[in-house]
Amino acid sequence: MRDITLVTGATGFIGQYVVKQLLKEGELVRILCRRPEAIPPDVRQRIDIVKGDILDRHAMKRAMAGVGTVLHLAGCARAWSRNPREFWDVNVKGTELVLDFAERAGVDRVVHVSTVLTLPEFVRTWLLEQRRKPTEYEYTKLMAERHVLAYRARGGDAVVVHPTRVYGPGPLTDANGTAKMIALYLAGRFRLRVSDGDVLGNYAHVEDVACGMILAARRGQSGTHYVLGGENASIRQLFDLVAELTGVRRHMLAVRPAAAIGVGHLSEFWGRLGGQVLITADWVRVYLEDQGVDIAQTVRELGGGYRPRPLRVGIAQTLEWLGAVRENELAA
Repeated sequence: MRDITLVTGATGFIGQYVVKQLLKEGELVRILCRRPEAIPPDVRQRIDIVKGDILDRHAMKRAMAGVGTVLHLAGCARAWSRNPREFWDVNVKGTELVLDFAERAGVDRVVHVSTVLTLPEFVRTWLLEQRRKPTEYEYTKLMAERHVLAYRARGGDAVVVHPTRVYGPGPLTDANGTAKMIALYLAGRFRLRVSDGDVLGNYAHVEDVACGMILAARRGQSGTHYVLGGENASIRQLFDLVAELTGVRRHMLAVRPAAAIGVGHLSEFWGRLGGQVLITADWVRVYLEDQGVDIAQTVRELGGGYRPRPLRVGIAQTLEWLGAVRENELAA
């Protein structure tokens, strides 16, 4: 078995934690990325970097040389994109190329990072029951998993992991949407929520998810799907917890679903005019569905090494980080 671990998406929210954890454990790490300068200098000098992206065949060939394990995190995880092909190109074609070159290089194992939204119980609502239209993110992530299935059928060793709503210290982007919402709430700029009947979501701290991906590479059974989640909670429960831990309690107006969907359509229209899209109508519909999950299989089959921290602990740590960031901004 070869020792090098290749990480795609290493400059992303979760990817940065994966790289740091691998280095902490003494692993040989290689990354494929477009902007090496985005890697902190102290990390950059300890890893092998191949400049390029997952659609660059020459870079991919160089990146796979001598690799034993691939952690494929790279993906388009935005709420919306002005380029309608971006989700397909990155999530589907990119995954196909990763698997193709992994097969050519004789890689021992590929860990494909998908999403909790491609689990059968959630896909059923739009694929079979046709209750709503899937987001581009959901659809392309599901199509990417079909390439993983084909790779397995050709004899490749692959595991699929399904992160839930990942949060924690890191860039306040769509990939870290929960921390972004909390920051806006504390600043008094998040005053509306959908009247969703208190459906559940599942929240997992980014460090725990990163460790889960590494455990899946080492202990996971080939062909198995693992949910990398934490604790189930409704949006109302989440913000009640934030208010309890900070003492900051903002009045939030619960908006009817139809009105929220209308706001989503307006946001998309604004995006086509060049503005920033915070939510789309399709994503509003996603958040109206109960997405609570059971992580017992993951905990059991990864040898007990996957022990996500309680939501209260993770949110408290995130709030402490947000406070430090705010203090640094004020000091600057």
